[in-house]
Amino acid sequence: MKPLRIGARASLMSLSQTAPLLAALAPQPMLFRPFSGEGGDREENRAPLEEDGVFSKGIEVALLEGEIDVAVHCLKDAPTEDTPGLKMAVYLKRDDIRDCLVTRHPEIRMRLDDLPSGEVVGTASVRRTAALRTHRPDLKIVPLRGPINERLQALSRGDVDAVIVASCSMERLGLRHLISERISPEIICPPLGAAIIALQTREDDTETYERILKLNDDRTQVEAAVERLVLSRMGGFCNAPLAGYCTTDDSGTAIKHTLRARAFTPSGGTAIDVRLTGEEPVQLAVVVCRRLIRHRALELAGAR
Repeated sequence: MKPLRIGARASLMSLSQTAPLLAALAPQPMLFRPFSGEGGDREENRAPLEEDGVFSKGIEVALLEGEIDVAVHCLKDAPTEDTPGLKMAVYLKRDDIRDCLVTRHPEIRMRLDDLPSGEVVGTASVRRTAALRTHRPDLKIVPLRGPINERLQALSRGDVDAVIVASCSMERLGLRHLISERISPEIICPPLGAAIIALQTREDDTETYERILKLNDDRTQVEAAVERLVLSRMGGFCNAPLAGYCTTDDSGTAIKHTLRARAFTPSGGTAIDVRLTGEEPVQLAVVVCRRLIRHRALELAGAR
């Protein structure tokens, strides 16, 4: 059996989330290739995160050219539409979709509502900034971008008093103990595609697909498809003023899905929030998008 060639970004975050994947695919032979110097990992001239798929272009080129067989992506950072010749083949079980608060004094376990007025909170996310301006307009929000370890260093230097990051990122880095609060999605709505690791292959590479299929989580696959459909119809990408998530309830006789989608102005002053439950996930996404568009959600991105 030829080695399975797996590619992922060379950031600490990407390496941390790829290691369990490699272990799960053992004992089959594998080769791992880290990719550096692309998209949001660049140390200089960082991408403004104002385009789709900014983190994944280099890996996709390598996949298309046959240099690797599998590309590992955070789904929320991957292109909204499948790149011709490639497909998102497998979805690992979803992790915690919530954002979390990390402060300079994690031992106090301070909550977002407990932060003193005027505290400086670092985030470059349009989604988080808008939510904070709505929930805690008395806080000072400053742009803070970069790999999560760099953002935590800014915290330890005292550049900021707190940061908002993804709970799953802290968990994957083994930093769960630093989380002060896991913030309710009702306060900060997660990004569509949050906390999902997706494995991408070439469309015609059935051999590779069969070798990784055992890792697929059916529930996550459905939720991912629904959320990607909303992103596609609404023209969203990783840092667009659009958020939401799909959840699955299989406790009854029929499987039901609840889809929430939220469009908002970057200032946080106006938001349109749609939430529906149904048994047909694709139709659910279509109806949610229709309601968002009917309420002029597409006009919010450039509004104040």
